Amino acid sequence: MHMLLRLGLICVAAFCLVSLPAPSPASADGPFVEEFDFVIDHDFVANCGDFNIFADGSGRNRITTFFDREGNPIRLTFQGRYRGTLTNSVTGAYVLDAPSVANITVDLVVGTQTNIGAFFTVTLPGRGAILIDAGRIVFDGSGLPIFIAGPHRPPDESIGILCDALR
Repeated sequence: MHMLLRLGLICVAAFCLVSLPAPSPASADGPFVEEFDFVIDHDFVANCGDFNIFADGSGRNRITTFFDREGNPIRLTFQGRYRGTLTNSVTGAYVLDAPSVANITVDLVVGTQTNIGAFFTVTLPGRGAILIDAGRIVFDGSGLPIFIAGPHRPPDESIGILCDALR
């Protein structure tokens, strides 16, 4: 569920940006920028049968709102970076989840959302990359994907890969 959770958080963050009250029209002279750090502290990711996977890590997000001449928000950008580990709850074996990078643009006029980045870059020490989810996905105004490029796996398959790597 960690993959779904992080992707969900990215999408929720973008959705929340759309529903946030717009900064005052006085901000129309330039974009409004917010930056914040976050920490994931031993969050449950998945049940692999005989063990659970937990995530630990940290990152930084930057949200920029752009305005038209009248001060109306017209575009949002979300840039996020994350570095962390995914750990077997029984053995302590771990994989690295780093770097994970998301660049999301929401066109508030048209209603589209474009996600670009290396959303999951999971490596096993000594073995290299075991799971990479990267590329570009464009969603239409209703949230359906209309363009997908790059390696993307279904969430259940991603969890299976992580469980196998941490056995």
